[in-house]
Amino acid sequence: MIFPRTVGTEEVKALLALLESSQKELLRRAGTDIRLPQLEIFVNESTGNFVGRTGMPAWAAAATKNNRIELQPIELLKKRRILETTLRHELVHVIVDAIGNGQTPRWLTEGLALYVAGEGKMLQRVAGNNGLPLETLEQKLASPATAAEMQSAYSAAYNVVRRLVSAEGESKVWQRVAQRNYNVSSVLR
Repeated sequence: MIFPRTVGTEEVKALLALLESSQKELLRRAGTDIRLPQLEIFVNESTGNFVGRTGMPAWAAAATKNNRIELQPIELLKKRRILETTLRHELVHVIVDAIGNGQTPRWLTEGLALYVAGEGKMLQRVAGNNGLPLETLEQKLASPATAAEMQSAYSAAYNVVRRLVSAEGESKVWQRVAQRNYNVSSVLR
């Protein structure tokens, strides 16, 4: 874990404990004993550093690529009351990437991350593009121009996964990731 000098030792210990417990619980939920790659966690000192390092917009809370999780400053995530959900969300990305061998569509990855992290409640007031073809949703998730567009696409992805979980159960959705079974049209009718 790489973090700014302004982050205290106790805060680092708390963050590591949260990461460890979240990872253990998420792997249990995924129903897999897959060995994850060694995680690299980088806590940025400022939003400007985060944007510069990741190329993500300032409104993004974190970014994950392969086994590297880049976080906005911890104090900012705490102030927004999203530190725990952000960590869980990003860990789901790492797990889905490992289980799905990097082949999982973005709509399923984001929807599952939102569902498992418990972020769906935050999206209930956001109008999602529900009913979009999954290919269109995939495109909207790949390059949102604004925070509102991102939230709308996230809401739509969350709703697709929520419907899948409701119809099949969460363990079946995780199995879809492992089996690379992304044909969900019959379930979503």
